[in-house]
Formats: sequence, structure tokens, C-alpha cells
Amino acid sequence: MVARVQTAEEIRDEGNAAIKDQDYVKADDLYTEALQLTTDEDKSLRPVLYRNRALARLRRDDFEGAQSDCNKALEFDGADVKALFRRALAREQLGNVGPAFNDAKEALRLSPQDKGIVETLQRLVKANNDKIKQTTSLANKVTDMEKLAFRGEAKDVAQKQTALNNLLVLCRESESGATSVWNQGAIVPFILNLINDKAENEELIVTGIRILDETLKNNARAMKFLAMHDSEGGKSARFVCRLMCKRNNKEYVDSAGILVQRVFNAMAKMDRQKEMKPDPEVADANKLWIIRVLLELQEMLQDPKVGVFQRETVIDLFLKNLMHMDGGIPRGWSWKFVDERGLLVLLDVASQIPEQCDYPVSAETRQHVAICLQRLEEDMVFDTKRLIFKERVDFFFNALISRCTDDEEGHKYRIKLSCFLITMLQGPVDIGINLIINDQLTPIMLQMAASNNHLMQGIAAELIVGTIAKHERAINMLKVGIPVLRALYDSGDPTVKVRALVGLCKIGAAGGDDISKATMKEEAVISLAKTCKKFLLETEKYSVDIRRYACEGLSYLSLDADVKEWIVDDSLLLRALVILAKSAGPLCVYTLATIYANLSNAFEKPKVDEEMVKLAQFAKHHVPETHPKDTEDFVEKRVRALVEEGAVPACVAVSKTESKNALELIARTLLAFSEYEDLRGRIIAEGGTVLCLRLTKEASGEGKIKAAHAIAKLGSKADPTISFPGQRAYEVVKPLCDLLHPEVEGKANYDALLTLTNLASVSDSIRGRILKEKAIPKIEEFWFMTDHEHLRAAASELLLNLLFFDKFYDETVAPGTDRLKLWVLYSAEVEDERLSRTSAAGFAILTEDENACSRILEEIQSWPEVFKDIAMHEDAETQRRGLMGIANIMASSEKACSEIVASEVFRVLVAVTKLGTINQERAGSTEQAKRAIDAAEKFGLVKPSDREMYERDTKMSTIQE
Repeated sequence: MVARVQTAEEIRDEGNAAIKDQDYVKADDLYTEALQLTTDEDKSLRPVLYRNRALARLRRDDFEGAQSDCNKALEFDGADVKALFRRALAREQLGNVGPAFNDAKEALRLSPQDKGIVETLQRLVKANNDKIKQTTSLANKVTDMEKLAFRGEAKDVAQKQTALNNLLVLCRESESGATSVWNQGAIVPFILNLINDKAENEELIVTGIRILDETLKNNARAMKFLAMHDSEGGKSARFVCRLMCKRNNKEYVDSAGILVQRVFNAMAKMDRQKEMKPDPEVADANKLWIIRVLLELQEMLQDPKVGVFQRETVIDLFLKNLMHMDGGIPRGWSWKFVDERGLLVLLDVASQIPEQCDYPVSAETRQHVAICLQRLEEDMVFDTKRLIFKERVDFFFNALISRCTDDEEGHKYRIKLSCFLITMLQGPVDIGINLIINDQLTPIMLQMAASNNHLMQGIAAELIVGTIAKHERAINMLKVGIPVLRALYDSGDPTVKVRALVGLCKIGAAGGDDISKATMKEEAVISLAKTCKKFLLETEKYSVDIRRYACEGLSYLSLDADVKEWIVDDSLLLRALVILAKSAGPLCVYTLATIYANLSNAFEKPKVDEEMVKLAQFAKHHVPETHPKDTEDFVEKRVRALVEEGAVPACVAVSKTESKNALELIARTLLAFSEYEDLRGRIIAEGGTVLCLRLTKEASGEGKIKAAHAIAKLGSKADPTISFPGQRAYEVVKPLCDLLHPEVEGKANYDALLTLTNLASVSDSIRGRILKEKAIPKIEEFWFMTDHEHLRAAASELLLNLLFFDKFYDETVAPGTDRLKLWVLYSAEVEDERLSRTSAAGFAILTEDENACSRILEEIQSWPEVFKDIAMHEDAETQRRGLMGIANIMASSEKACSEIVASEVFRVLVAVTKLGTINQERAGSTEQAKRAIDAAEKFGLVKPSDREMYERDTKMSTIQE
């Protein structure tokens, strides 16, 4: 069957439906897709698509994109009221108050009855006046700071640093501040002079780069910055990319690399941080600039004058921007990169090591290249593209292997070949395994292992380690490789010995955590672990590189429960791992995270069905056996030991990596740590929350969920102002709302609801943020559940706190929804006390609105029975809150009061008024029932009896106990 191709009109209609559903990301994508199916000749459809996409982008806070779309719509029809109005709104948010005012004024002329335009115009008049004052003040501030920062008027370095910091703050505070500091590009020469001054303080230079970065968040300014050094473009692209090479310290290089990232964002109108996909039209318009920047970065990869940090930053820029499937520039650029020289250049970098390199690299460079190659291969989504990728790799491999002769030059190429293969086994594994099975490779590896050159021995051992995986095709390599590893393990050179140690550890861990499939005796495994420990503890004797290999060996052994217990019982070893994390950083991220994840049992294990186990045993199938030291008690002890010895700071130290799988391991580990309530304060204090927030953006899909769940755990039973101080309270809302999904496990949903409930108690602005994340439909989905009482109760508590936000309150009492009914009906719930208490509180709050009171009586036909159940509820607090709601209804109007008085509910109310003297637990209920009776008296619907008057006068009950 052939799928029918949709027309642009049909896709537009889907986009319109997405707008109604408030799914603005989907709407944006659909309108973009529809535009790609049209041409400039479609003069009726294209402007509609542009102005509709402008609305979607306005709702996503993509104000530049909205303005650009409105401009395009107005090119077709200059009197398009919607486009004018939406451009006014976009320009208002961008700080362009004058042009926004002109757009709104023109829109009002064309549509004088539109209240929205009138309100916007009034707002803009005031904003324009305020901006005139602010601009004058802001311009003066900027001028004063520039004199101190750049014109030599500062008394000392401290005053100059303060001035630069003030300029940075002005840029971050508002768009108008960034515009004033940018000053039509006048700031750029000042910053460049600062960078070029060899005698200048490094801290001042980094601050200057950050000021420039803040101004380039605006795409138009970023493009102007890219073009300002050469009108033809080539030299300008080179200048911008090579800014990274002006200084060699990592902080500067990272900051300069962000400038290049801003340029990429502007060239394709994208932003990974805001989840904004690239705009194909903008990218196509800027394709010459994209080519120039990509070619310059590609040239930097093999330039001997480019330092290590710069080279790794360039690889990361390719990683973040080249792959369309991973949120980079539009499809096709990665294919061109592979078709031409780009892939071959990356493969050449993959063959370099610090001990033998044609240009500067570090031990960490390989990790950057491996991840980049893996993502690049994943971006080859068609068979033809994958074939080209493989052909380029094969060509490079064959070129290297042909030069592996027995002379000195040949030895150099053997090392290059081995390093290239090791990188491939860490990146696109399947392609790496295909290369490993080449018949010419085994003798080369054996010759390297048998040589007297320790570097060649070490590389040979590392290559064998890379092949030890569950790949049957590499079995021949292993047959000859394992004896070689055992021989190299006896080497006197620690670099060779430790790499062989990693291979033996990997073999020892081949059975995983299944005790019945252990490949070595327990004594042998512990012996290997002790050797790893020896390398890790002697920090003065062994380099970081040797210790990270020892950590890798230990990570394989940490699958064994006996080794897990042995590790946590050794506080010196745990501290040594933390020391390694802080010195090696991302270089040991995967291995350290693996150790922590294994020790804390951070991986889910399927529940064992005893009947199925018996059936499998009867059929003589293998049944995995859990180690007796892997029970919950042992796990808790291990987790406490890890957190006590600094595992959280260690996770923070190694987390600056582009490896999504490694980040997932960290997320799993932090979630496992967060299971224990008394450890959460320490996790927060040591940076756990900040790390989890970053993981919700950068980890793999599963890792994002685990990180968000960890955040939910950290805030579920704590004061949110302590767990998430300041701005962090707003930042955690999105990942928590994303957890509210039916495909996410119930425990994560529940913890997210609890934490959001705590956050919703803080302020209206946070409650507004929850609504902005479109969380209400998700929360209500749990609220409607009848088979998950805890989730339903938690959802009701969150909705209760949100009722204190006026917008949500008004939506709830407005006609057209069933929310109001549910608050009342759930108040009468008998079996779930938690739900009934919360619902009764919501009922009491909602009945403060007179319209809500009348709606309840009109729309709930069974209200007399429901009110009776509420008034006689077994739980005293639910009864009190429910009676408060009934009293509110009776006090709201004479009509409502008369209906209740005429029902059986009134008799129950009278009875409840007698409870206070004989049942102190119900004193609050009695008070609310009396308030209801008083309302009936006030409207003249009832009069107190003689007996009632006597009780009031004497304050004595006439009811026998």
C-alpha cells in the first residue's frame, strides 16, 4: 500500500487543530511542513501559513520568529490585521516599543472594534513613555560603564572588572539592555581589543566574551557579527571561528565556542535550549554562511596551530549542529559532510593519541570524536547514505592498513590504525566490529603486543579490550587476544599492565550480575579488584590516565555483588574514586557512573514470576539467579556509604560530557540516591538538583525521565523554597510537568504531583508557570482515575493549590466544564479520606463565587443526596470543610438558600448544630452548620424555635448525651 501524500491545506488544518489543543510546538512544525509544499505563487495560502505560524511562535516565546513570519505575511498583504497585531505583540516582547506601537495603531485603524488591539495600544503608549525615560537612563549607564571598562578610566583592575560585570548584568536583565550595550555593533571592537591585549587579565577577557555572547542571543545581531569582518564572508567566518584560538585557557575557549554556537543558531534559526527546531527557509537563505563556517571548523580539526581545547570544542560544535536527527541544522548538511572530506578528517582525528599525534590532542579527544561519529552514523537515515558512510570508513581503514609495514614508519601507522579502531568501537560499534574481523588485523595486533615498545603494547591491549563484547563476529580476535592480555598483565610498565587489567576485568564480568554464569572464581575477581584499587589509591605514583583505566576495570567488576560490598566497605577506595572524578572529569564519566549505578542497583529488574521460573527450570532453560547480597538492605547500606563519601560531587565533576548514555547512568544513580529521604538534603546541598536539571535537557530519553523523577523525589517531602531556591523553582516546573504522562511509571507521576503541589503553594508566579506548561489536562487525567487512588488524591491536592491562582479559579467556575461538579462529588467520597478532604476544601473555596453556587445546584441533579453525604461524613475535617461550602451556597442568594432549606439537607444541618457540645471533634462542623442556619434566618426563610432560643440564651444543650 502506498501512503497518500497530504496537501498543504490538509497540513494547515492539522496545524490549526494543534493551536486549539495548545500544542504550539506541533503547530509550528506542521505550518513549516505546509510552507515547504507551497511556492511564492501560492499568494492566498502562504500568508495564512506565515501568520498562523507567527501565532504558534508567539505562544512559544519565539518572538524573533513571530516577527519574521509577520513580515513575510505582510509582504503579500500590507493590510493584514492579524499579521500587524501579532507583529506588534512580538515587537513589544523584543523591546521594540516604537515599531510595535506603529503596528498596533495601523491594526486599530483597520479594525477599530477589536478590544485586544485597543488594550495593546494603551499598554504600548505607557511602555513607550517608560522606555524613553529608561533608554535615556540606560544609555547613560552603558556610557559610564564603557568608559571604565574600555576607555582606560578605571582606577584599577577591580573597578574595570566591576564595570564589565555591570555591563554583563545589563545585557542579561532585558533585551533593551542588550541592545544598548550592543550599540549597533560598537561594543565589538572594544571586546576584540580586550582579547588581543596579551597583558590583559584572563578573568576580564572571559567577562568580555560573555558580554558579547549575551548580545548575540539576538539572531539579527549574531548575523551582523558574523558578517562585520568581511563583506565577502570567507575571512569573516574564519575570524569568528578562530576567536577560540586567541587564548588557550579552557574557560575562554568554552565561552568563545558559545559565540560560534550563537552564529549557528542564527544561521538556521534554531535553539536546542528552547527546543526550537531549525527553520529550513532561514537555513537555505544562509547556506553560503553555513558552508563557510563548516569548512572553517573542518580546517581547524587538522590545523597543528589549533590547541587541544579548541579542537575538542570544534568537534562538539559539529556534534551539536551537524546532525539533523539530533536537533541540528536541516537535513542534508551531515550527508554533504560525509560525501566530501568532513568524515575523513574526523576519522583522522580518531587515529591520533597524545603520545603520537600530527596535531595536539588529549586523552579526552577520542571520547568527543567517538560520540560525534556515532551520532553522524545515526543521522545517515537512508540505506544509500549509510553505505556512503561505510565506504568512507572502509577507504580510511584500508589506507591505514596498507601502510602498516615492518619499518619505523609502519609502526607509526599500526598505532594510528589501532587508535582508529578503538575509537570506532567506542562510537559506531557495529562498523567497528566489521573492521575488527579483517584477517590482516590479527597478525598486526600480535606483533604490536610482542614488541618491546610499551606504547604499542598498551594500544594492543586496549584494542583487545574493545573487542571483548557480545559480538560473535569478533570471537576469533578474542581467542588470540585473551592469552595476549594475560601476558601483558605481567608487564613491568604500569600503562601496559593497567590496560591488560581492564581486559581481564571485562572477561571476569562476562556473566553480569547472574551468579550462576560467573566466569571466574570469587577469589580471582576480588584479586583483580584489589589490583584496580592499588592503582587508584596511589595518586602520587600513577597518572590520571592510568587511574582512569583502573576505574574502568573496576566498573566491569562492580556487577558482582561481592565486589560491590568489598568496594563500599573501603572508604579510602570510595574517596579515591571521588578524587579521580575531580581530576579526570568527563574522561572517566562512563566508568565512574557505571560503578555508582551498579552499586546502587539503579537499573530496573523485571519482577520474577515464580510459576514461570519453575516452568523454565522444568524445561531446563537457564534461570538468572540474584546474588544474596543484592537485596534491598544491602543496596541501602551501599547507597548511604556512597553519598557519605562524596558520590554526588563526583557525579557533578564528570557530567560535562556529550555522551547521552553516560548522562543517563548519572541520572539513574541520582534517582537511586534520592530514594532515601534523609539523604535528599545532602544531595541538594552538593549540587544534585542543578545537575538533574541539566540532565533533563541533555541526557537520553530515558535519562531525562530518571533525572526529572530524581527532582520530583528531592522536592516531594521538603520545603520548596529550600529545595528549589529562587529561579530554580521555575526551572524545575517543566521537567516535572513532562513527567505527568501515562507512559511514565506511576511512582514517577506520583512524586511529580507531590512536588508540583509543594511548588504551587509558594506563589502565583509559580502557579502561572505550571499553567503555562499546559499541565492542567495532564493533572486532570490523574484526577479522573478511579483505579489509582493515590494518584487521584495527589492530583486533587495539586489542583487545590492551583485554585489560589485567579486565572485557574475563573476557568474552574466558568460554565462549560465538569471540574466544578467533580469538586463537589469527590467531597462525598467515603473510602478515600485524603481525596474527600482535599475536594471538600476545593468545594469550600469555589463556593465563594456566587455563579459557582448557582451552577452547582443547577448542574448536579443529585445535590440533595450529595450534600447530605457531605454533611454526615465520617471524617470530621471533611465534614467541616464540606459544611463550609454548603454554608457559602446558602449565604450566596435567597434562591439557593430556599432550595436547600426545602430539602432534607436542612434537617441534617439542624442536627449537626447540636453536635458541638457532645462531640468536640465536630465543633468546627457545628460552627459551619450554624452559619448555614444563620443565612436561612437572615433571608427570613426560617425562625428559631422556643427551644432554640432557650439554648442560645442559656448556652446549654437540651439534648441528652
